[in-house]
Amino acid sequence: MTGPSLWRSKVLATQVPAAIYIGVPQDDADAAVTALREAGAWAEVREQPEPDHLKP
Repeated sequence: MTGPSLWRSKVLATQVPAAIYIGVPQDDADAAVTALREAGAWAEVREQPEPDHLKP
């Protein structure tokens, strides 16, 4: 899905939970979750909180 190397994919799979996509449009995130769930994975879309230094 994301095009990482086999080594990087293995690292993501062994260090769960893992963020697969960060900073992508909602449609892309939803499509990734659907594909992962169809493959038998547990996946969800989460909003990334805004860093404290950017809050007014």
